[in-house]
Amino acid sequence: MDEYRAALWSIKGIGPKCYTKLLQTFGSPPAIFEAPVKELKGILSEKIIESIKSVTPEKIYQIRNQLNSINVRVIDFTCDEYPKHFKHSEIYPPVLFLRGRNLNFHRKIIAVVGTRTPSWYGIEVTKKLVKELVRNGFTIISGGARGIDTVAHKSALEEGGTTIAIMGCGFNFLYPPENKELFNKIAENGTLISEFSLDTKPLRENFPKRNRIIAGLSDAVVVVEAGEKSGALITARWAAELGKDVYAVPGSILSPFSSGTNKLISQGAKILTNFQDIFEDFGLLPAKFKTFKEIKITPEQNQVLKALNEEPLHIDQILNKTGLNIHELLSLLFELELKNLVKELPGKFYVKNLTSPE
Repeated sequence: MDEYRAALWSIKGIGPKCYTKLLQTFGSPPAIFEAPVKELKGILSEKIIESIKSVTPEKIYQIRNQLNSINVRVIDFTCDEYPKHFKHSEIYPPVLFLRGRNLNFHRKIIAVVGTRTPSWYGIEVTKKLVKELVRNGFTIISGGARGIDTVAHKSALEEGGTTIAIMGCGFNFLYPPENKELFNKIAENGTLISEFSLDTKPLRENFPKRNRIIAGLSDAVVVVEAGEKSGALITARWAAELGKDVYAVPGSILSPFSSGTNKLISQGAKILTNFQDIFEDFGLLPAKFKTFKEIKITPEQNQVLKALNEEPLHIDQILNKTGLNIHELLSLLFELELKNLVKELPGKFYVKNLTSPE
């Protein structure tokens, strides 16, 4: 049946409404291909009918082999695995291409999205957030794109969790290409999903479309970092329209990476300053983790910590802010690194470590 669904959905001119009406009329994709032309005429244009009748048994066999070779299955709104809350809604696709595990909607699903060019702050927030969500039984969903999406998927996998990636292309053109290995790992531990036919290329217009699916499948959306034109804001808008909670991580008013998230907060998104807020909203008691306040530090170490922030500072900048000499500062930075409160970056840059110790 998968190959018939894939073949029908790939025909130009057959969109969600048309596919739905055809199945409601004929019962199944094979029955549509076998239907007499006179029965199809009342529903379809002559051009679409010609396309349907041009699909030969050899073509169906070819599609079946192609699906099997890349381990992709195809479901539509008549299947048990199809997301129940997608049914009877025109904004969702009637057909989904899946690779990986069966979808599990008994777990809570949180979308973690953001810019393709995150700052160090955005990366560390994403790692920490996803780590805590996975520990508390959440599935992470994102868009498989560069930047925050990639960090979210990788962090979920590293923590032994489940993650779902919604693709903006067909499975024959997975994008971005450098995430091929990541997509393979997601398929082993979660699910890759696309609404697009196998040979659909990663066109620009596809990505805003897939964002509605991210919002639709999630129970809430967290936007970590986003510029004012970021696609992550489209996901947030869809979530708000669907009545889902939208969380935004605040950032510097001087940072272009946070202009979109700060705007979301001004428009009513929940400000995410404490990861436990999410758990409380879901009525959960989060797994306890150690905070910075539980770590004993000396006044001298605290002086250095106060000079640092979430953006990398060069050693010379820290010297100017603290008034310490180079030997004292290097010694204190080393001590703070051992406590996992400070992280050294290439080029003698230092930042506060947002990932608290175990």
